[in-house]
Amino acid sequence: MSEDKVVSPPREENKCLTLLPLSRIKSIMKQCPDISAISQESLFVITRATELFIELMTREAYDVLEERGKAEVEYKDLAGVVEKYECLMFLADILPQKITVKEYYRLLQEAREG
Repeated sequence: MSEDKVVSPPREENKCLTLLPLSRIKSIMKQCPDISAISQESLFVITRATELFIELMTREAYDVLEERGKAEVEYKDLAGVVEKYECLMFLADILPQKITVKEYYRLLQEAREG
């Protein structure tokens, strides 16, 4: 029998429920001055939500990538995902579409005239 099966990597027996290191997420969370204490439950939930967000961005960028027929996810793929979905517009300042200097000056001139 030559069935193609997707085989998942073996899970270690340390019962690691997250892929991102909890200590790193905790240190990032502690940088916020409004947070004084972080419970283990909230740390787990934030870490898991971060992993799901990264997974969503990656899958959507991969879909854009397939449309273009490329083999690697690039900055413009992620920027395209942010532009495509209104719910991700909060990232527009962080992942803007790149433009040339010439385009920037043209937009700047139009803004001044208009």
